[in-house]
Amino acid sequence: MNSYTGLTGKYLKGQKKRSLLTILGIILSVTLLTSIGTIGMSYRDKLIRQTMQDFGDYHVSINDIQGEAVPKVKNNSFVETTGIVSREGYAVIKETEEKVKQEDPYAAPYRYLNVKGYDAEAMKMLQVQLDSGRLPENKAEIILSSSSLRYFPAQPKLGDKVKLNLGLRKVKSTGEVKKINGLGDFGWDLDELFQGQFQREYTVVGFLKSTRSSTWSSRYIFPAITFQDYKHIENQKKHFMYVKMKSMNGVQEKTEAMMSSLQLGQVDYDAAKQLDKDNFIKNVRIEYNNELLRLYGKSIYQGVNSSLILAFAAVIVIIMICTIAVIYNTFNISILERISQFGMLRCIGATPAQIRKIVLQEAALLSLIGIPIGILTGTLFMKVLFYNISLLALGFLNDMRMVISVPILLTAGVLGLLSVFLSAIGPAKQASRVSPLEALQNLGSTKIDRITTVKRSLFVTNLFGIVGQFASRNLRRNKKRFRITAFSMIVSIIIFIVFSGLVNFIQQATRVSGAEYSYSLSYDGPSKRIDDKVYQHIAKLDAVQQSYKFYNSQVTAIIPKDKINQKYYELTKDRYVVTEGEGYRTDNNFLMSFGDNGLEAMRSKLISGTIDKEKMNRENGVIVQQKISMITQKGQELIIDQTQFKVGDHINIHTVEGGHNKYQTVTVAGIVDEDLLSKGYTQSQVITFFTTSKVYSKITGNDAYPRIFILADPDQPNQAITDYLKALVEKDAGFNYQDRVAELTQAKNDAVTFSIILYGFIGVIVLIAFLNIVNTVSTNLILRTKEFAVLKAIGMTQKEVRKMIVLESIFYGLFASVVGITLGTALSYSIQMLFAGAVSTAWTIPWYSIGIAFAGAIITTLLATIWPMYQLNKVNIVEALRREN
Repeated sequence: MNSYTGLTGKYLKGQKKRSLLTILGIILSVTLLTSIGTIGMSYRDKLIRQTMQDFGDYHVSINDIQGEAVPKVKNNSFVETTGIVSREGYAVIKETEEKVKQEDPYAAPYRYLNVKGYDAEAMKMLQVQLDSGRLPENKAEIILSSSSLRYFPAQPKLGDKVKLNLGLRKVKSTGEVKKINGLGDFGWDLDELFQGQFQREYTVVGFLKSTRSSTWSSRYIFPAITFQDYKHIENQKKHFMYVKMKSMNGVQEKTEAMMSSLQLGQVDYDAAKQLDKDNFIKNVRIEYNNELLRLYGKSIYQGVNSSLILAFAAVIVIIMICTIAVIYNTFNISILERISQFGMLRCIGATPAQIRKIVLQEAALLSLIGIPIGILTGTLFMKVLFYNISLLALGFLNDMRMVISVPILLTAGVLGLLSVFLSAIGPAKQASRVSPLEALQNLGSTKIDRITTVKRSLFVTNLFGIVGQFASRNLRRNKKRFRITAFSMIVSIIIFIVFSGLVNFIQQATRVSGAEYSYSLSYDGPSKRIDDKVYQHIAKLDAVQQSYKFYNSQVTAIIPKDKINQKYYELTKDRYVVTEGEGYRTDNNFLMSFGDNGLEAMRSKLISGTIDKEKMNRENGVIVQQKISMITQKGQELIIDQTQFKVGDHINIHTVEGGHNKYQTVTVAGIVDEDLLSKGYTQSQVITFFTTSKVYSKITGNDAYPRIFILADPDQPNQAITDYLKALVEKDAGFNYQDRVAELTQAKNDAVTFSIILYGFIGVIVLIAFLNIVNTVSTNLILRTKEFAVLKAIGMTQKEVRKMIVLESIFYGLFASVVGITLGTALSYSIQMLFAGAVSTAWTIPWYSIGIAFAGAIITTLLATIWPMYQLNKVNIVEALRREN
């Protein structure tokens, strides 16, 4: 050994258990950082791919731009690549049958194909999905919608040739060409006339996959796609352009500058989320694919970007504090054990700087071992997790692939190294400050207060006796040791509450709105009434788990001013403009009923109130759905209560249809956040009142139900259901049904997979917290072996020593729980407020997490005493008194 620092390696080898424990702390910390980074990148990758599939892989769309401007956009210096789409024309598949028109007076006069020409980039950007076949490669090839095939006189197959008479849709009464709003092509006129212009023959090379979010017009207007290379563009023909910028920085500013340079006249800018929304185009309409941009942190809403950055930065800082706390405690305990050793080094000439160097050198050596292993274990842990997800073969996350990012691995390593050195600085300074004399007496940092300065607790003494008094005063007579141990536990509790809150926030923010049902049967005939015999037949099918009659009517409601959520009112003042009495009149509300069995099933959804059918029938009782999910003008997703009704409140409503203009009073019997078949918050800014079928009939004067929701038994084959529904449609064209079995199964699988990932992550947090507490508490007790021997020597029994240790642990747990829960809850709230710029949800006190944290802290501290007490039982009093810690 040439210098004092040469002792570092010898100590690490001589204290293998302590060294391994420190390395384990480093490994767990780096594993946590690596896991979080990897799962974050992987989930982001999945979201990006899913968003591209749902909304397209482009940044900006330019709708209805003339051909002469297309090359200018394509060659703009900001633009990386473009996809181009244009309408080739409409083609009539068949005229709508008279029987269908009789059953549905609003039926379109024809079943149309809407033929559009895509270039290769447009097909790629708009993520054209096929059921079978391939994409078209020239203008003589076409892909058809799978749902359109049954309307062809002879159903086309792959390789077949189809002749289409392409032309225009006109309004018969005026002769004007039918105006089409956007690429979605919604709507028709009842007196619509088709005017053919030219014929084309196409070879069918593929069939388009039916979209999950089919629109009300999709039964009559079906998409068809052919190929166009757009090498020669007609100057006066309108096109749709989909643009990917070279850089996503300042997308909005670049787009506006580009469009300004084209001098196209009136341009309408909008941050639309999807292609098929009803776009009223003026001259040219600009839409930003904000759903995709926000995943890259490049949303056109700066508030969204900064909110996400700040929130994620806060999460990383908390993780850093957690890792520093774990490693700091390990190093600090190591220093406490070796105070006398450092004193000997000081006596033989070691300077404070050399002592600090020894500790920091230990930190470096342990980092070189622990950090690479931590990165490896974090990666392997993610490998195992993703492998298990793939075995489950679940929905949304089934194709979630593991993304190993070198920057993430390097960041985890650097943050781990930074954590280790930040953790070691304090103990290193502490070791160098101890005087040789104090260190040799083993007082240093464990110097205790005089017994007279430690106050007695009469409450503890009366409750637990003299042993309780010893336990209480032991905690307070060494403030340094108490703070170290308590700090370790507090940090662990904070981390658990914060990350449990994050899990709940993510689950709430990612809930997708929509109804959870297997099949929906509706009747669009003139009567708008389904015969009870149909419902009874469906209810008796073995494959049907539950079926609900669905009554629905639009109602006008007077909303008292003091019952409107003020925050919602500030965002939507235009909704509350017509005053009537002491409130505002709102027209777009709904009175609904799922029948009496549906009302019973809604009990599980209640937030407050009760469901008493007889009482509701007497008092016109309703269940009010208040919570919605909305996008603000700043791009913020907001989950908010529209109103603040309470059980017992009265509301005046009347139906919009049927001439029932007289207001009737309904009584709030309960509050729900979701309707019976919902899997999330509604995105419609309406207030829904659920009631019994009798109250519905009394208020509306109508007892007809035009729809039935069916929940299939997952353990039974569904063939009997689909056979019966198909037979109804063939027998009566007024019937129409929707099959959502596959979609519902996928949604449930998504929830399971997401829970596995989130709670697996929580499991890692709990493991680190558990080891942190056990390490700190148990080491604290082992360091006091001599002290316990003294207590035994003066007459304290082994049982009383054990009781004292247990009480100390409980007191530690109680103190740490109060402080940790308070700080953890405050931090949980703060982080959710940081996210509020992008996604705002109602925050509630996390009582469930608080309860687990409290119980976990007490149980963990008790478990931490088991091994030290076992060791103390084996130690002879004389040997313990001679021992140096």
